[in-house]
Amino acid sequence: MVNVQAHRSLLDRMLSDYALEPECLEIVPDVQAWCRSRNMEERNPWRSAKCLYSKDGCHIVMCETLTDSMIASAKSAMELKGFEAEVATLDTEVKYLVHLMLHEIGCFTLQTSEQEARDAWAFREMSRYVA
Repeated sequence: MVNVQAHRSLLDRMLSDYALEPECLEIVPDVQAWCRSRNMEERNPWRSAKCLYSKDGCHIVMCETLTDSMIASAKSAMELKGFEAEVATLDTEVKYLVHLMLHEIGCFTLQTSEQEARDAWAFREMSRYVA
């Protein structure tokens, strides 16, 4: 389980590295509930994070607690898309969180919501933050 707020300074530094302000990241109890309160569709009740982006900026909403089942589900999805070797490198909570944050920053940086492109980019960028 990951307490996201405990890593806020790392996440803020990551945002800054991609020319994003700390205010771009909102840590919430439940991403699906956050979406529903804003009349936005979100079918996944275990969504870890979501990025709303345009060419002018982005807003990332991330769950304050990433449970072991959320993490396992996300890793399984990445493995099914061909990232088995890369997922094996996510062997600590911090590495997983760094990848998740990069995956969301990738929405804005790449201007796409396409999962595989964002995962590939996030794995390439990870060495900037973890060994």
